[in-house]
Amino acid sequence: MRQEGDKSVSFSFPKSERLCSRLQLEQLLAQKQSVFAYPYKCYYQVLPRSAENKVSKMAVAVPKKLEKTAVGRNRIKRWTRESYRLNKNDFLALLPENQVLNLLFVCIGKDEISYASVCKAMSQVFQLILQKLND
Repeated sequence: MRQEGDKSVSFSFPKSERLCSRLQLEQLLAQKQSVFAYPYKCYYQVLPRSAENKVSKMAVAVPKKLEKTAVGRNRIKRWTRESYRLNKNDFLALLPENQVLNLLFVCIGKDEISYASVCKAMSQVFQLILQKLND
């Protein structure tokens, strides 16, 4: 457990960082801000930090059309969450203090997907989002 004065980095992915609200997902998709890094299309929404938006949140979607088996879809979602969990601290540290992001990763890859390609795409998505935010 982190102490109040402890500045160590947390690599957890608690429920408070999961994007579950249907309303927030609809607002995210309505803004139509996205970046593409194979095998993901990442929709993102920049929000001001407030009482209701304390932390950045993310969700993953893998269409049944692309991955027929539930085992395959769950594997891709698990890999995506794991890659996000390991890379989020470096990415979120570069965001301004008064902003949070809602992210939706939609898998659109039709080829065989590996964990290495997921990690590579995750870092590319983060770089593309930062470029768009800085422009």
